[in-house]
Amino acid sequence: MTFAIYLSPRKAFAALALVVACVGVCTGAARAQSPAGEPAALHQVELPLPSGTVLRAHWWPAPQPSSAQASASVQPAVLALHGCGGLFAKAGVLSSRYRETAETLHAAGYAVLMPDSFGSRGLRDVCQTRYSDRSLNVNDRVQDARAALVWLAAQPGVDARHIGVMGWSNGGTTTLNLLVQRLTRPREGEPTLAGAAVFYPGCGPLLKHQAVAESIPLLIQLGALDDWTPAQPCVDWAGTLKARAGSDVTVHVYEGSYHGFDGTAPVRLRGDVPNGTSAHGVHQGGNPTARVQSLAALQSFWKRVLGTPTAP
Repeated sequence: MTFAIYLSPRKAFAALALVVACVGVCTGAARAQSPAGEPAALHQVELPLPSGTVLRAHWWPAPQPSSAQASASVQPAVLALHGCGGLFAKAGVLSSRYRETAETLHAAGYAVLMPDSFGSRGLRDVCQTRYSDRSLNVNDRVQDARAALVWLAAQPGVDARHIGVMGWSNGGTTTLNLLVQRLTRPREGEPTLAGAAVFYPGCGPLLKHQAVAESIPLLIQLGALDDWTPAQPCVDWAGTLKARAGSDVTVHVYEGSYHGFDGTAPVRLRGDVPNGTSAHGVHQGGNPTARVQSLAALQSFWKRVLGTPTAP
């Protein structure tokens, strides 16, 4: 298992130049195929759930080669799970974090599926609701993810042997609980996972119950100052996973960073969120250096576990 505490300004500046160059090229490539300005080849799909709920999702099939072999081409895919604020900004468009993720992954050659767990149930966000009062819990979202994985693996252009899952905050917590449930309650028809990556999940219950997760490559990225979903329970829980033979767990803890360090918004105190470590609220906002390092680590992780897709 690998643990790292980051922040070297000189190295961060070099990484910034690399990531910005890549994102600029990638975003341009994606938008060239999408006159409407959305991430390329955007589709909205509906996935019926056993509960009767129809799960809506945003779907970006991977770019396909233009040769005669295109019909035989399959590419890796990533299932991405939103945080407690939902998929959308106030204007009804994808939040910048998810748009950037979709564009970057798609331009790298991966298919991307983003389920809308909240909007599918008439919710916008749940950040301001106490955990105990939420009508939609993590287990519900795990069931969404499991259904989405089955759907994703069945798509003609998806390489079912190379599917990754990622999530932010509530979506990160969902991802980790997904790995626990897949181990303890396996379900026929679900694809194997190549890896999972999470940003600032909540790990308290997992640590308390000493939960054991599916043994796949796992990247956990945390903010050292996070007072919403503190880093230490995740660091400690990740340590328990190390006891399993062949574990592949990487934990990055970013100094001087709060919840949402991978974003670009300034840090602010949110007194409307009742689920942190303080009665006064929680801090949320980006850290430019941590953002660069965490996105570079994520990019490297996907390349390692999903491979390099066939060039279109």
